[in-house]
Amino acid sequence: MDIAKIAAAGILTALVYSLIRQIKPEIAPFVILGGSAVILVTVAGRFADASSAVNSMLELAGLEKENISVLMRSLGICVVTQFAADICYDNSSSSIASAVELAGRVGAIVLALPMLQAVAKLALGLMK
Repeated sequence: MDIAKIAAAGILTALVYSLIRQIKPEIAPFVILGGSAVILVTVAGRFADASSAVNSMLELAGLEKENISVLMRSLGICVVTQFAADICYDNSSSSIASAVELAGRVGAIVLALPMLQAVAKLALGLMK
């Protein structure tokens, strides 16, 4: 992953957003959405590397392989939630952004509950 290219895309998107906001403010949020989508698609390719690393850690811990999908879905919830909240903050909707962040936190916790139960069972088994 070339972080310089991603940073350049972010700066370019911010500059275009600033220019468009002065000329046509109703279109400006779509510039941010488009630029962010390009960056997210670029980064999405790296999720496979993270998935394999987490999978090997789960094998070392003796946890089930289904937990990798829970972790990746939780990570996806976090990324999407932060992305949506940042767009809300950029458009002066901090109350909506806070609600989106809360929904993301609750969603990640609910999704991770089965994995937390598995970790608790493992810990109990180690104590006995």
